[in-house]
Amino acid sequence: MTTYFLDTNILWWYFVKNSKNHQQIKLYLDELILDAQNSFIINEFVLIELFHLLIKQKGNEGYKLVSLLINESYPFVEFKYDLLHISDLNSVLQILFKYGTTTSIGGRDSTIIYSMNRHKVKDIITNDRGYENVEFITVHNPLK
Repeated sequence: MTTYFLDTNILWWYFVKNSKNHQQIKLYLDELILDAQNSFIINEFVLIELFHLLIKQKGNEGYKLVSLLINESYPFVEFKYDLLHISDLNSVLQILFKYGTTTSIGGRDSTIIYSMNRHKVKDIITNDRGYENVEFITVHNPLK
């Protein structure tokens, strides 16, 4: 069984039918979703960023999509709420300090790395090359 972390950019292209990479991302993810051996996680920061993008760019349609996403049950996706304590923030800070000065890893990326490490997820679906610098992460880029 493989668990994948889904990055915001991938979710955006998946949900927005007229986005430039929608078809390619949809074909890629649908194949993984149909394999019952796969599951996916998303953390709170990816969700919030996706909410912002969908509502800002798609208005009412984006709001409806966001509402469905958080109010419907998708058995293959788990939402993780990881930053609940100061110790969690300290861990994110350490990740940002380790990667933030020498790579393109930023604050939100650091929360993703933290969530992946915490939940023992080694695979991420993204086209963000910054994650290639993280030792324990395998990047799956559907756009390559």
